[in-house]
Amino acid sequence: MLKRPVILCAGLLFAAVFVFGLVHLFDLRLDQGDIYPPYSTLRADPLGASVIYESLEQVPGVTPSRYFDQTFKVDDGPGHALFVLGTEPDSLDVLSRTEFDTLQRFVFNGGRVVIAYYPQIDDPWSDRYSNTNETDDSESGSKKFRRNSHRKKPISDTDNDGSVTNLADNVDGAAGTNGVTTATNSLATDLKPAKARHDRNSRRAQGSPDDEDKADQQQEFQRKYADLSKEWGYDFTFKKLGTNADGSVIFPQAVLLPQKLELPPRQAIHTSLCFTNLTNGWATIYQRDKKTPVVIERKFGAGTVVLVADSYPFSNEAMFKDRSASLISWMLGGGREVIFEEAHLGIVEQPGMASLMRRYQLHGLIFSLIFLSGLFVWKNAISLVPPHEASGGDAGLVVAGRDSASGFVNLVRRSISPAEIINVCFAEWKKSGVRMAAMSPEQRRDLEQLIQQQAALDPNHRKPVENYRVISQILKRRH
Repeated sequence: MLKRPVILCAGLLFAAVFVFGLVHLFDLRLDQGDIYPPYSTLRADPLGASVIYESLEQVPGVTPSRYFDQTFKVDDGPGHALFVLGTEPDSLDVLSRTEFDTLQRFVFNGGRVVIAYYPQIDDPWSDRYSNTNETDDSESGSKKFRRNSHRKKPISDTDNDGSVTNLADNVDGAAGTNGVTTATNSLATDLKPAKARHDRNSRRAQGSPDDEDKADQQQEFQRKYADLSKEWGYDFTFKKLGTNADGSVIFPQAVLLPQKLELPPRQAIHTSLCFTNLTNGWATIYQRDKKTPVVIERKFGAGTVVLVADSYPFSNEAMFKDRSASLISWMLGGGREVIFEEAHLGIVEQPGMASLMRRYQLHGLIFSLIFLSGLFVWKNAISLVPPHEASGGDAGLVVAGRDSASGFVNLVRRSISPAEIINVCFAEWKKSGVRMAAMSPEQRRDLEQLIQQQAALDPNHRKPVENYRVISQILKRRH
């Protein structure tokens, strides 16, 4: 049979191997970074953007950083460049007024904002939704059916119970999570409860006008939220990409318009998304073909805004296959502090106790508390003072068969001599006062005379037992 130390060592060895394997497994899983959304700077595979982040760390004078807060709060624009990579076209439709004002101050103070959108290969959600609601009238009667009924619901579709279903568009099997889209769609739906929508639909069916309702709602929405595309004066459109004979997509080349810029004359575009309805002030940098801008720039105050229809130039794959240092340098715009916003991808920092301790550098306090806790456990387990050795051989012996009454008698015997026991008992009895008040004057006089007589005697001639009996007889006498 194995001895206990051998079993303990085997258990510790097994636990160490298990922990090492588990850590190695997590290390392999997190090293690729594919658990993060596409175009995140934490992702190391071709869909990520970690290469550009790590490259900027090696550039002298440039400091890249990641931003994980749900709300953008940086308004110190000079020398700063903000990159928002891989965002959905409709994710910035509903921004809180506070966040929009902060972003506006960031730009007007001299910051540069670069927003690169997620590649859209398929039709947009709006086109899919309109196609889903169309019916095919080519067949009559019961053979009528809805075209494209197998397609997904739009990203802000509402179920029968009034709950919002948030879906992310997947391109080539890549999951495009978007935290801002989910939050903003939920906020927009909160302004229209399910019951209120049902009531308005009933009034609309009865011919009741609700234009005032809509106007009030629109004003309240505009007071609380801002649509970035409307505020900055641009819109989206989708121009389908061509295909080869085998059905594969043909990615067109975007052409550089301003010849004075030292940028690549052509740039591959991997999206059907492009910009339209541009207000005055927007300058087209790259366009696919005539009147199809894909990279635009506009000046606001002391800063600038750049919109890129395709996030591919920032991806790790582009850094390997089609790297353009001049394009990345132009995107930075002279910014020395480069901020990569990650919260719109759903990567949000939720600081706990450990994060706060690291932020405020409380490592010394933690180690001190651990050290004091160890001392406390040691003190309670083993006394720091050596035990006292008893001098006598009878020390530590326990005498059995004694109760509390016997102990009290022994204590009285050691403290009061037999000659003084009557005087002490009478003095304590007089302190109570209750029995003395119930006694007659004759009983009180006889007791005091007896006590005085005993006190006048020599201690050796006092008889406490006989005196106790006399006192008992005096107290038993009737009045």
